[in-house]
Amino acid sequence: MDWKKHHRILIITGHFGSGKTEMSINLGLQLREENEEVTIVDLDIINTYFRIRDKDDLLNQKGIHTLSTAVKARAVDIPALDPAIDAALLHSKGRIIVDVGGNPSGARALARYRPTLEETGYEQIFVINSNRPETKTPEQVIKFMEDTQATSGTQITGLFNTAHFLKDTTADDVVEGLKLAEAVSDQTGLPLLGTVCKRDLVDEVKARTNDLYILPIDLYFRDQWML
Repeated sequence: MDWKKHHRILIITGHFGSGKTEMSINLGLQLREENEEVTIVDLDIINTYFRIRDKDDLLNQKGIHTLSTAVKARAVDIPALDPAIDAALLHSKGRIIVDVGGNPSGARALARYRPTLEETGYEQIFVINSNRPETKTPEQVIKFMEDTQATSGTQITGLFNTAHFLKDTTADDVVEGLKLAEAVSDQTGLPLLGTVCKRDLVDEVKARTNDLYILPIDLYFRDQWML
């Protein structure tokens, strides 16, 4: 089964700094290249630095619709969600990618849409970066997942490896990160749906991961001066 086709709504959750927003953007761009209609919803009210709304112009130029706060001002951070989000979840014919804030408190924004999501169905993917100090063991990851689910009232349905060291990420880092994601999968019974991978590492990672789905990514939130 192609997990990307299973549900119209794909929710991306995970710890702060795990790479979920980069994954959301790259997944949206890939689906758009496949001629899908795509809307990306920015529910991240936690991270004020790396947000979907800061890439609105790029995404809109690529034909991707974006929704975030009702306050259309990038210099402020007011958690007032756009009422158009409900309409998009219920009635949009295209694909919806929802980027959720990076801790259980951030999942409160998702809880606002739980009744709608129960009606529509969804895939909720929890991303795991083994290099984050708060999610280095299966026990830490599972506790974080449980807290996120308890806050949002929604259920995680699959896992994704997003292990990275930003621009310095190697194929070894990706493969090593898979060990934690696989351990969490074994303990929870949730499927490991795939891994992200810098585009220039895809061939090397593919040769070492059998048939695991690989999402090639470019880094959109790291300027040249950043690590």
